Amino acid sequence: MENLYKRGICIVLFSLFTVSSAFAQFTVNGTVIDAESGEPLFGVTVVETETGNGAATDINGQFTLNVAGESATLRVTYIGYIVQNVEVNRNGNSIVEIEIELEPDISRLDEIVVTGLASNVKRSNLANAVSTVSAEELAGTTVNESIDGALSGKLPGVNIVSSGGAPGGGSNVQLRGISTLGAGSSQPLYVIDGIYVDNSVISTGRSSVSGAGGASQDGVASRVSDLNPEDIESIEVLKGPSAAAIYGSRANAGVIIITTKKGKAGDTRVSIKQDVGFATALNLLGFDKWSEDKINLLYSGASLSEELAKFQQNGNLLDYEEEMYGETGLLTNTQISASGGSDKTQFYLSAGIQDEEGIIKNTGFNRNNIRLNVDHSINNNISFSSTSNFIRTDSDRGFTGNQNGTGGSIGYNIAYVPSYADLRPDENGVYPNNPYFAENPYALRDHAVNNQIVNRFLQSLRLEAQLYSDDNSFLSFNTQVGFDYLNANSEVYFPEWFQSQQASATPGDVIHGKQDNFNLNMQAFLVHNIDVEGFNFSTQLGYTRIYEESNRLLNRGRGLAPGQTNLNQAQVQSVFGQTFQEVSEIGLVAQEEINWEDKLIGTVGVRFDKSTLNANQNEFYAFPKASLAANLTNFGFWNIDQIDQFKLRTAYGETGGKASFGSTFEALGGVNIGGGLGSVISTRAIDPNLKPETASEIEFGADISAFQGKVGLEATYYIKEVRDLILDQNPPASTGISAIATNAADLENKGIELTLTTSPVRTANLSWVTKLLYWKNDSEITRLDIPSDETGGFGLSLGQYLIREGYSPTTIVGNPQDPGLTFYGDAQPDYQMSWYNELNFLANFEFSFLFQYSKGADNIDLTRFLLDGGGNTPDWSEDSDGDGTPNGLDRGPFNPSRFVDDATYLKLREVGFYYTVPTNLVESLNVERIRLGVSGKNLLLFSDYNSYDPEVSNFGAQPVAQSVEVTPYPSSRRVFFHINLDF
Repeated sequence: MENLYKRGICIVLFSLFTVSSAFAQFTVNGTVIDAESGEPLFGVTVVETETGNGAATDINGQFTLNVAGESATLRVTYIGYIVQNVEVNRNGNSIVEIEIELEPDISRLDEIVVTGLASNVKRSNLANAVSTVSAEELAGTTVNESIDGALSGKLPGVNIVSSGGAPGGGSNVQLRGISTLGAGSSQPLYVIDGIYVDNSVISTGRSSVSGAGGASQDGVASRVSDLNPEDIESIEVLKGPSAAAIYGSRANAGVIIITTKKGKAGDTRVSIKQDVGFATALNLLGFDKWSEDKINLLYSGASLSEELAKFQQNGNLLDYEEEMYGETGLLTNTQISASGGSDKTQFYLSAGIQDEEGIIKNTGFNRNNIRLNVDHSINNNISFSSTSNFIRTDSDRGFTGNQNGTGGSIGYNIAYVPSYADLRPDENGVYPNNPYFAENPYALRDHAVNNQIVNRFLQSLRLEAQLYSDDNSFLSFNTQVGFDYLNANSEVYFPEWFQSQQASATPGDVIHGKQDNFNLNMQAFLVHNIDVEGFNFSTQLGYTRIYEESNRLLNRGRGLAPGQTNLNQAQVQSVFGQTFQEVSEIGLVAQEEINWEDKLIGTVGVRFDKSTLNANQNEFYAFPKASLAANLTNFGFWNIDQIDQFKLRTAYGETGGKASFGSTFEALGGVNIGGGLGSVISTRAIDPNLKPETASEIEFGADISAFQGKVGLEATYYIKEVRDLILDQNPPASTGISAIATNAADLENKGIELTLTTSPVRTANLSWVTKLLYWKNDSEITRLDIPSDETGGFGLSLGQYLIREGYSPTTIVGNPQDPGLTFYGDAQPDYQMSWYNELNFLANFEFSFLFQYSKGADNIDLTRFLLDGGGNTPDWSEDSDGDGTPNGLDRGPFNPSRFVDDATYLKLREVGFYYTVPTNLVESLNVERIRLGVSGKNLLLFSDYNSYDPEVSNFGAQPVAQSVEVTPYPSSRRVFFHINLDF
């Protein structure tokens, strides 16, 4: 009986001990600091690895986390620092105090990088040159109008050329050179939270109303400009096929993967950001002054007497550059966000309003957006995430650039207006006719309309399930659906009373545009991971589906009733353009990654795609990839302690080019036959053996990190070949066929990319990180099966681009032809560099700046050509060669030698200075942090270029004709004042 009693007592005591242990809990109060400077780190994520419960550090680097059990492992992560796993033990205490020191990691060796559609890898094991931009690097220095503009100068191998300075941005982005000659997409694929987003340029018809020509001169921004840079957590850029092969038939021009911000477990945090600033013209030319001698040179007969009389009455009355481009635009940006959640559910909610006025009156850009990102763990094996984003943008981009006979360009117009002419409206608001050109520039600025409104909704849903797991393997399934719906409405309008319209039989011109685009992408993947005797095998098998639908309609009305823009009030109504497009694609993916103890990491994979954009819509095309990385420092023979990592890598991959809709099939056109509706076959034919454009790339590189992460070097050399480029072959006219689309050319890009990052000083009072980038690319057409040709621009008299075997397609040529074409330059830079610096000093101050240098590119500067003709070139009256004839009449023969200009430049891209108010001064305000600052964008430009900005493109995002300038919207110098409040 006594033994039974003792046994019972033991059982009860054991049970009580077990229960108390099971429910044991303690609190970790921690502080996270920089290991070298000792400064507290704000926003560090601390997560208990077993439960996923987490917290983030406050302004003092402190956090509090409740932990179950007797011990736990805390994973501590912070951008720019080495990840740490910290063991904490209760040791009988209910509260445990710890201090965690994080080591800087300027080489980002612990950064996670996407390597497939369903997997990722640490940068230290990466076999490709994938460039990454963090949220701080993207938008932490100053306010940018658009994502593409925010990337300028921050990535090696990326050439970004603005299409002009109009509010709302708009750029031509090229990764590792030219990827098509026109039939394929020249812009990268953008993937945001798994959504294949629409980055099309939506035509408004502006170029038709102004007489400029085709839609490439509409001057609109690509639709990536809709997206808010403030919502982005990181951007990864897959610059070539060796990295982008897993995206298959859409990746010839590269892939830009954008991840937006997510919530973190812990208390809800609210952040409010207010930016207020102004924009002024970066670089005005300073038109030449007028004089009686100059008038005598340019005019004769009766007009001479009239012009002399005006000059004698008014003198140099008006500076038309200042009149048109001299506005100071108000810039405001308001952003508010809230984030937080539990270990099960985290959320990130943001809303923003960005409003910008242009340096030309009645131009501007407005963006309103709201975002909700939710991550939820249903249980330990199933998780779900959702990202939702609604955006509304409203753009008024004005009338600049080219025109033809309408006066519908401010810059083109004022090039011909002398400073003594007074074209201002009178006291009754009546605008005088412009005797020097087709339109009054004040009337054009004040009353013409070029407006585009875009409403857009992006949604992604992702489900991930752990199907099986044991000690050394797991099998997971993930599926994702993303869609992007875009509705655009535009209006381009010239009133009937315009001077240029009065010469028309139907004065008053309006084009109303409407476009609905819907993109849907789906994918499903199985991922198996297993460890076998020092090797880790990760296998992916997946299926992808893409569907696109586009409906565009442009309606035009001419002969408008006074003050009316309604088509019903037009004498002549017409469908100016209508397009329906449907695209469907299917992809099958397989990939295997093998990791031997982080020493050797190899990847092989293949993707099979078929698309309705291909001439053979039912054929699958294969896009293989392979890569190998060798971490020499992880081998036993390595004994150089100062080198943290020495990695050699090589990679190969193939991708396809998304063909332009209509370039790979024969179309039927409508025709009136005897009063009845009929159809005719297009005179444009297709080669029956037409294949999609494809690219292959091999790259070699080395990544080095030394002196405990204080120095990092990334070096890459690549050879990228683009095959089967689609060009038109022109058969004899007797065939009745005007052109045949055929695989007529191959193109090769070779280049070097270097990134050197150092942290030369890191003390308690000063931390300095500096990064130097260098890149260059050389292009050459290696095969051309059709006769050589010239393309882009406005004819050989003004300069065009040469399509000829053995030459770069960006080679600029022109007249005279004696006996052959004359070569004038190349639009592609010889090389580019950028220099970024970030300094933190005296605990609370931050200073950063970014310079970019571009050497050797050439532009076709037709602004100078027009100013010469109008007598307004800044040096028009000077006599540089001393021959008695002013430069404006003595600039040489009429050929491109007068207009092709060296576009070398040095720009101060971004600069920012910030101060964080000490904690003890803000505690009484119930605010966690107050950050004040001032910043600038494009503050300085050093260049001998003879026009407004060497970064310009009259033809927008064209693959070849990327450096033609025609009186663009001048670039702006932007200054901001900032206040950030964190609660």
